[in-house]
Amino acid sequence: MGFEYDNFLDSLSYGIRYLPVTAKLAFTALFVGIIVGLVVAVVRHYKIPVLSQFLAVFVTIYQGIPTMAALLVYNLLFSSLIGDIINALHLKVAVRDVDNIVVGYVALSLFSVVSISETFRGAFMSVNKVQFEAGYSVGMTKLQTLRRIIIPQVIPVAIPGLINNMVGIIKGTSLVSAIGIMEVMNASIIPCSRTYSFVEGYAAAALIYWMFTLVLETIAKRIEIWSKRFRKELA
Repeated sequence: MGFEYDNFLDSLSYGIRYLPVTAKLAFTALFVGIIVGLVVAVVRHYKIPVLSQFLAVFVTIYQGIPTMAALLVYNLLFSSLIGDIINALHLKVAVRDVDNIVVGYVALSLFSVVSISETFRGAFMSVNKVQFEAGYSVGMTKLQTLRRIIIPQVIPVAIPGLINNMVGIIKGTSLVSAIGIMEVMNASIIPCSRTYSFVEGYAAAALIYWMFTLVLETIAKRIEIWSKRFRKELA
């Protein structure tokens, strides 16, 4: 079966229409991952009692769970929970009418938190602990030292790892098609149902993901170069 360029262009058009959905999923997961992941890394690196042990176990266990499996489990739990709420409130709404994109947000965000927290934890190890003594010597509290001295040095070290995390999150958004969310992957193969040739659809989806990732990587590289200047100023 040959490669039909007309079918490829149709698939490309459909996929681009749903790029905002993929971008929203990716950026939400990335934002939550950076904020919560940084907190998790701080707790684990500085060994805050009880909480650090709990998070270490959680991260270890969650890293071994495939994102697809987590996504399907969350979807089943979400459908059941929504059904119970609708029945309890006697709402005239079908469960299938409730947008389950929230499941995608939760699954991708948890995956993001776990992977990004490990990136930040490795970056924290690159900062000498005497930096705290330097902060204390000028009258800073532990929180002020962490915010003004430690974290600004951690960010430049973490950025290369964060770029890899970002790419992984973008690719992970394709999994949400398994629970019926229409995004780039799902949309790109819609025209293929007419021709029963799916090569063009997958090729179109791959091209969209590649271009999207390329743009974000370029922006991230510029941020990395800019942040290194800040690290030199602190050195």
